[in-house]
Amino acid sequence: MNLLLCSAGRRVKLTEYFKEELNNIGGIVVAADCDSTAPALVHADRAEVVPRIDHPSYLPHLEAICKKHEITGILSLIDPELSLLAGYKDVFLKKLITPVVSSREVVDICFDKYLTYQFLIMNDLPAVPTFICMEDTAKALDSGTISFPLFAKPKNGSASTGVQKLESLQDVRQLLHKNENYIIQPFMAGDEIGIDCYADMISKKATHIFCKKKVLMRTGETDRSVSLKDPALLSVIERLIDVLQPAGPIDIDCFRTENGWLISEINPRFGGGYLHAHEAGQNFVRNIINNLNGFANAQALNSYEAGTTMVKFDNVMLLKNKVLGGRSIV
Repeated sequence: MNLLLCSAGRRVKLTEYFKEELNNIGGIVVAADCDSTAPALVHADRAEVVPRIDHPSYLPHLEAICKKHEITGILSLIDPELSLLAGYKDVFLKKLITPVVSSREVVDICFDKYLTYQFLIMNDLPAVPTFICMEDTAKALDSGTISFPLFAKPKNGSASTGVQKLESLQDVRQLLHKNENYIIQPFMAGDEIGIDCYADMISKKATHIFCKKKVLMRTGETDRSVSLKDPALLSVIERLIDVLQPAGPIDIDCFRTENGWLISEINPRFGGGYLHAHEAGQNFVRNIINNLNGFANAQALNSYEAGTTMVKFDNVMLLKNKVLGGRSIV
């Protein structure tokens, strides 16, 4: 079995996890990225440099790579590419290549933060209050549902890009006048919890749910975290997976408040904090391999230790006349 990781970028450790599991069964991991110096390319078994995901020849490039390396499964590590793979899913399946991605409907719901909020409310799931217009924001302020400071985020943003702090109604009015693609949310003072979940692609059930308190963030990604267990949070996430019906690895953000748990964001892909889950024994890579082999994974929702701390650290490597994907790195 050979797998293709698209937009692999800096995800070196995740690439190594795939390499370890696949090499044990005689397979390889192929990493692809539009940047020839992307660190993950060096750590994969094979590497391919591709056009940007918005280039017309991108998907034909992926098809050619899959044929060249006899790829069984393909997945992306960035949000913007998920819709692309989900929309092209049938084409890959006809070539006996399985995209490890949720349906286009699920991807679209998760990628748009206001659609996420609407979905949660319609399904009676707890959600961070979210607004997209001045009138609704003002009403919520008047009723005391929310209060300043507020935060504005791009509806389709990721990695905390474009997040702004709003201190007054004038700030809200000016932002929404200039930017229609922003949402408004209250400042959440409680603990932020990241959940790494695996939604089995065969049984459609959550097989693993790993919860961690985010202690330190860097550019929107978890840099330090502490594992925890909470029955109420577990119940919320199980309900979410049951109604949303995603597939494969899912990254979910929640806040602990006086009134219970509130869901903030859902990303239907590997999250940056997944490394903690994996090191704690939650092997989503093996789950993917099992599913691609036609086997459902058994549920193991609480099979990890609470109180472990993940710490990321920097590393460096020197590339000298390294050739990847037919292009030389200089």
